[in-house]
Amino acid sequence: MLLIEFDHDTMREPSERQVADLGSVIEWKLRYIYFEADVTIAAGGFIVEKFQVPVLDFMYCLLLSARAIREGENGCVSFTESDVLIEFVRDGSDLKILRSWDPAPGYCGTDEFIAAVSQFTADGLEFITGKYPAFCKNPTFQKLTLFRSELA
Repeated sequence: MLLIEFDHDTMREPSERQVADLGSVIEWKLRYIYFEADVTIAAGGFIVEKFQVPVLDFMYCLLLSARAIREGENGCVSFTESDVLIEFVRDGSDLKILRSWDPAPGYCGTDEFIAAVSQFTADGLEFITGKYPAFCKNPTFQKLTLFRSELA
C-alpha cells in the first residue's frame, strides 16, 4: 500500500505579484517558494505521515525517484531546508521506504510507487493549473508534464 497526496486546502496562496509572474518565473523559485502545502505519505509498515513542503519541489523529486526506480536504481527525496530524507530502495520488485526521522521502514511495489507518483503529479498539476491557468505557460509546467509522461 502506498499513499502520496497533498491537502489542497492547506496550499499557501501566492501573492498578486507571484501570480502575475507565474508564466515566466524561473524554476527554482517555483520549486522552493510557490505552492507550499501539507503532504501525506503512507506505506505498508509505517503510519500516515503529514508534513508541509513546497509541492512542486516534492513532485519534482518524486518524479526523478520514479525515473531512477524504473531504471533499476534507488531514489530519494531530500528537503533543501533540512536534513530530512526519504529514500526509496529497490528490493526485487518491491521498494523499501526509509525515512531519516523514523527507523521503521515502509514497503510498496515498484509499480505501485510509479503509479502513485504519476497520480500525485497529475492531481497536483491539475489543481494548480485549475486555480492559476498562467502556470501552463511556464516551462517548469511543461518539464513536469514531460517527466510524468515518461512514466507511462
